[in-house]
Amino acid sequence: MTEATGIVGEFFSLKEGTDAELLAMQCGDFYEFFGEDAEFVSDELDLKVSQKSSHGSSYPMAGVPVDDLTPYLKALVERGYRVAVADQYETDDGHAREIVRVVTPGTLLETTEADAQYLATIVETDGNGRSAADYGLAFADVTTGRFLVADAEDLDEALTELYRFDPVELLPGPDVRTDDDLLDAVRERTDATMTLHETEAFAPKRAGHAVRDQFGRETVDRLGVGESAIAAAGAILSYVEESGTGVLASMTRIQTHQGDDHVTLDATTQRNLELTETMHGDGDGSLFETIDHTETSAGARLLKEWLQRPRRSVEVLETRRESVAALSSSALARDEIRETLGDAYDLARLASKASHGSADARDLLAARETLAVLPEVVETVGSDPELADSPLTDVVDRPDGAAADELRERLEEAIAPEPPSTVTQGGLFQYGYDDELDEVIDRHEELTEWFDTLADREKRQYGLAHVTVDRNKTDGYYVQVGKSAADGVPDHYEEIKTLKNSKRFTTDELEEKEREMLRLEERRGDLEYELFEALREDVAARAELLQDVGRTLATVDALASLATHAAENRWVAPELHRGDRLEIEQGRHPVVEQTTEFVPNDVGMTDDQQFLVVTGPNMSGKSTYMRQVACIVLLAQVGSFVPAKRAEIGLVDGIFTRVGALDELAQGRSTFMVEMSELSNILHTATEESLVILDEVGRGTATYDGISIAWAATEYLHNEVGAKTLFATHYHELTGLAENLPRVANVHVAADERDGDVTFLRTVRDGPTDRSYGIHVADLAGVPGPVVDRARDVLDRLREEKAIEAKGGSSEPVQTVFDVSSGQFRGPANADGGEPPEAGETNESIDPEAKDVLEDLESIDVNETPPVELITKVQKWQRRLEE
Repeated sequence: MTEATGIVGEFFSLKEGTDAELLAMQCGDFYEFFGEDAEFVSDELDLKVSQKSSHGSSYPMAGVPVDDLTPYLKALVERGYRVAVADQYETDDGHAREIVRVVTPGTLLETTEADAQYLATIVETDGNGRSAADYGLAFADVTTGRFLVADAEDLDEALTELYRFDPVELLPGPDVRTDDDLLDAVRERTDATMTLHETEAFAPKRAGHAVRDQFGRETVDRLGVGESAIAAAGAILSYVEESGTGVLASMTRIQTHQGDDHVTLDATTQRNLELTETMHGDGDGSLFETIDHTETSAGARLLKEWLQRPRRSVEVLETRRESVAALSSSALARDEIRETLGDAYDLARLASKASHGSADARDLLAARETLAVLPEVVETVGSDPELADSPLTDVVDRPDGAAADELRERLEEAIAPEPPSTVTQGGLFQYGYDDELDEVIDRHEELTEWFDTLADREKRQYGLAHVTVDRNKTDGYYVQVGKSAADGVPDHYEEIKTLKNSKRFTTDELEEKEREMLRLEERRGDLEYELFEALREDVAARAELLQDVGRTLATVDALASLATHAAENRWVAPELHRGDRLEIEQGRHPVVEQTTEFVPNDVGMTDDQQFLVVTGPNMSGKSTYMRQVACIVLLAQVGSFVPAKRAEIGLVDGIFTRVGALDELAQGRSTFMVEMSELSNILHTATEESLVILDEVGRGTATYDGISIAWAATEYLHNEVGAKTLFATHYHELTGLAENLPRVANVHVAADERDGDVTFLRTVRDGPTDRSYGIHVADLAGVPGPVVDRARDVLDRLREEKAIEAKGGSSEPVQTVFDVSSGQFRGPANADGGEPPEAGETNESIDPEAKDVLEDLESIDVNETPPVELITKVQKWQRRLEE
């Protein structure tokens, strides 16, 4: 194919110099795509493809107007593509283009999503012993300037952090990118686009230098994270700088993510408790969706972060809780604050856009309006006695109010009330902002008045009819006269165009005024653009101030959201302490109570009773009961009120759950393997200050194996870990542990059975349950009637140790007896249901002592007898038979 020249050749040359998948190159008023890029965006964005000739060949071409690039760019990037943008500039020889930025999922500023858009890196420690952590991580949200670093002691912890932040783009470090198993594990936990950044950016010295230059040496030295975390942070800074987004100026602070002050919530627990999405991946029905009454996108982001990162600091939690208490009781002030916050924009993202240079006049107007919200909130808080006497006063006083007022006043003096959408046309500024601009505007208005009144003057002076004055791109300014009066125009009128019913004229004065008008318009546009760039840079220099104000308004919004939900749902303030007691009176599940008439339940864990074995019928509410306890503890450690009549909660350092499991066959992991992996993580990670929720253990294998695993896990959690534990099980044998392990107690979810009808009471009571009611649940689930009836018959005969007819196909029924102790059928049986005698033996020949043993065996209920007691009885019967 002939090599392309001209703009097509320039396109392909620029494309070769970038690693982006697509290139959008400005050509006048359009951004164009050529060749394969054009065909691709045509399919993805439904753009029309035309042909562009170059050096004897034809190339596909598709384009979008310059002002419309953003939505198309956003659509491509959100689908995971990297798009380079080349802008046009003037040269002595005409036009040229250069790539000004590369937009990726993690560097896209033009997002309408309320959630954070994190760019993440993960770096594996080189094992030289300088760090106790196996991995270093960094997270940056270019839309807000937020920047975090963290150490992870192992892969599970690293994956948990990635799950929590849910990045849109991930830069794997040099060692990570060659570890297929690790990358597969990362892909399981996140939908992030994987991008390979240059290896040199991860070099410890280069990365450390970049981080210290950005945030200051002393700040970085105080972070207390390992070298791999600093390498991850440096790689992000390098990547963002190379992308050309220009947002590094908005990244004003770096913070550590981990620490003893936060509660451990692994990915499994977040999923099982449905914190931000349900098991089906929906936002509706999650805990966050339930309690989210925020008015701003920044407030919603912060509230979600609080849920995913509960705190352990009593001081922090009491500050939040007391603020929520004041807001919940001061309904009028709370409503006023929320109404005021409704006018607030996302200041953190506006600061980032100003730093990038993409903020327009409307963005600065939004910043001005949001800065005006702060003093209104401060005033409302200060004028309400209860709020004024609460920690909320300290929250709203954190930003520099004087500096915020100064910036707001400057923006108010500068930006016009209704500025245009672009910064290259006039009308951006208020009159009086700049003297030179005012002179240009005054003269422009004089000329505008001259043109507006010219038609009337010409009519009066020359007696003309049907005279108008107008302007277009082709003819400029002109005087248009109807044909009937065109012959009477004065001699100095110069005809420039004849139309069907009129003629157009110009004059020397008109042309002179037009030239002056064009000079004024050009000067006004240039001057306003210069002034606007200076103003935008001034706002960008105050990015940290904007972030502080934005963070404060987001905090007030999140606290008001918690207070609103507490007031509307009769939630109470929990009592927090550092002890082991966990006592909840009439607790409710925060999500389930929204859609059903919920039956409240108590939970009591004292210093001497920290392990509850929860039994009860299927579908009776055991899982909901345990999840509600976990949610209440979590909400308390967010700083929220909780759904209960009273709650006294000892702070925990982690919440761990093992609730159900699905096959992960694609990864070669069965249900039981997933279950055991989750159990292993809990037994390794939980501490005596943790809360553990186990909803069945060992159900995915043979009965005796399952009981053995559940039994051993219970002993280990009780004896070695010491965590507060709720363990729901159908293995009734485990209830016997309460007699031998001092910190174990039995509770059960009650059911009422009358005349064969079962009612689940949803009430938790002390002691073990007596039955599972599994057949009743099968009936409720719609299992065919004959199956349910047959199951009841088999269960009755099993309990009475009577013969069962094993019905199969067209063959005759065969009677057999199921031996519970061996787990096997014995038969065939006699027609009367008895066991068939051995050859040459009759029932009458059985020794009386042996008969007594059989009667004892018949009278015992193996399902209700603890294993230890059952073994003792079997040993006793064996001795009697031997004698």
